Amino acid sequence: MTETCFRMKGTTLTSVVLEVVDFEPDVFESQLSQKVASAPQFFTRSSLILHIVKPLSATEFELLVALCRRLQLQPMAVKGEVGELKPIINDLGLADVSQSKFTDSALKSQRVDVATQDDTKKNSQETSDKIAPQVAPLKPAKVVARPVRSGQQVYAEGSDLIVTASVSEGAELLADGNIHVYGTLRGRALAGVKGNTQARVYCQALDAELISIAGQFIMHESVKGDCWKKPAQVYLEEETLRIVPLA
Repeated sequence: MTETCFRMKGTTLTSVVLEVVDFEPDVFESQLSQKVASAPQFFTRSSLILHIVKPLSATEFELLVALCRRLQLQPMAVKGEVGELKPIINDLGLADVSQSKFTDSALKSQRVDVATQDDTKKNSQETSDKIAPQVAPLKPAKVVARPVRSGQQVYAEGSDLIVTASVSEGAELLADGNIHVYGTLRGRALAGVKGNTQARVYCQALDAELISIAGQFIMHESVKGDCWKKPAQVYLEEETLRIVPLA
């Protein structure tokens, strides 16, 4: 009996959703190139979902895809006002996900504040006095008891993620809840990926390429502060990511 040659599995990918509100080729390319240049480590070769807000002609859509590819973005799917574009979408090797259900988070690059321990205590007290947003209860944490290598992706759906080893550059951690790394965090860590603004990232040595909480993110350059390569935690406060020492 011939053994099965393949397996098909569902997965969770980190993709950028590009909302195309108005497409004037020269202006669009200029603005998009500036955005990519602001965080090349994040955007370069990132998978892209094109959200067409206003209908485009087939020629405009082809040009849009070509512009994205020229800027080293990788369009993989389209949603929104696809209208008469379905044949060209297929010809370009893209998928129409207009009927698919998934969560978009506003992608905003943040300045980062490095707080002292006293500030942390004060902020924690102030936060406890506020009404926290309603979030779905989390399942038991997903535990990974091995190093996460470059190119690997680990997702904790509906729970916290705990990694008891180090995370290599080029690896990616995602969790609907918190992320804990009991080693060096060199890859990407995206906590609260479904919009949980109370999520946090904890690690024993902070050297991350990117950290994101509920869609707000900072890059490696912003991580290089007082907590660089030291125990630290990252949390979101009033739409600003803060990095503080891990007590």
